[in-house]
Amino acid sequence: MRNLISISEMAKLHGLTRQTLIYYDEIDLFKPVQVDDNGYRYYSKRQIPFLREICFLKNLGIGLKEIVAHFQARNPQKEMSMLKNQKEKLALEIARLNKMRDAIDQRISIYEKAVDADAMQIHEPFIKPYQARKAIFKEYVQPISRENLHLTLMSLWQEIFKKENVPSGGFGSILKKEGILKGDFLQGAGSCIFVPPWSEDHENTVTIPAGLYACMYKYGMPYETKYAVELLTWLQNNGYVLIGDIVDVCLLDTTFYKEQKTVDFCLLQALVRPKEFHPAP
Repeated sequence: MRNLISISEMAKLHGLTRQTLIYYDEIDLFKPVQVDDNGYRYYSKRQIPFLREICFLKNLGIGLKEIVAHFQARNPQKEMSMLKNQKEKLALEIARLNKMRDAIDQRISIYEKAVDADAMQIHEPFIKPYQARKAIFKEYVQPISRENLHLTLMSLWQEIFKKENVPSGGFGSILKKEGILKGDFLQGAGSCIFVPPWSEDHENTVTIPAGLYACMYKYGMPYETKYAVELLTWLQNNGYVLIGDIVDVCLLDTTFYKEQKTVDFCLLQALVRPKEFHPAP
């Protein structure tokens, strides 16, 4: 047996386990040249290049079933074709992983803003400019309640998943200007999920316009309209006019608070302009 090596030696040489080589034998991928009366497997040193290539292909992510079939009639043309197919699969996987990385970055950014907001005064309005944003929107499931708010949001999540996207841009609610001006703050109101500006449009995609926003941090649910009323009162007393919808952005939901708080930590954003604003002729 001078020219033969044991299963343990062959496994160690390739960074594998004995059980792996036993499995390769069982699926007819890589078989020993000799099995003694005690069932010990032995391999020829000339088999080393074959196992080396099997390990190479497996490390590229090619499945064992495909490798088994490939080695039944292996030639350079077939291997090039297999490698090109694997390269295309890896490109798709890289794109998917890049999306996941971007989703993580988006969620980290939301939490950073929420942590920074801890130092801000609750119910103390301030003015801040925002770039245009993109979201998908759906009116609240009726009757409006915490439970139906969850249902509305989940229907939006499903819309995003259909497009193979991750809903990582945060969520909130939109109170429509028309209803607000009539005194019915929940008329046409609904939930929204923010999506990247480059994302594919949905049937219910909306654009939240760029401009000046009167903002106010608050703990409360989006259908509790007393906070929007409070913000509107501040606008009237400080020389601003509401010119668009009010966006209620959820920064931290109740899953973070356990029993400490029973409502979300949010940022109201109302599109405004100064009362003395005079558009250019």
